[in-house]
Amino acid sequence: MLDVDAFKGYFLSHNAFVVRAVDSGHVMGVFYIKPNFPGRCSHICNGGFITEPAFRGRGVGTLMAKAFLWLARDIGYKASYFNLVFANNAASQALWDGLGFTRLAVVPKAGRLKGVDGLVDAIQYYYDLESLRDADNFLRTLSSEAEA
Repeated sequence: MLDVDAFKGYFLSHNAFVVRAVDSGHVMGVFYIKPNFPGRCSHICNGGFITEPAFRGRGVGTLMAKAFLWLARDIGYKASYFNLVFANNAASQALWDGLGFTRLAVVPKAGRLKGVDGLVDAIQYYYDLESLRDADNFLRTLSSEAEA
């Protein structure tokens, strides 16, 4: 994004969520949920995630990812599709693989990333949100993770 207004227009165009620390109120991360495609395919959503660097490696990304799945389903989306998870982002791949997302394809030379020579491949991930069944268990899991 070239400026703050462009970022706001993209990140805040639909549903956006903030994860805050209970004790301090610090923002630990943010994520959005929005349609990945227009019109006939608008039942498939996309998400974008930012974890505050001080909270990385502490389960915040996992918490947001699990919340994303259930919130997206409850908003009315039928599936989630991530277009570009860069191949050099091992933490993101482990997260989506661990939550049961399906790897659909690899887009060769998809991204020009700062600090990386050459182009980076990207992986596409899919999740059937209609397969989510046990909301009570999910809420218990979220509560215990948030307390940890």
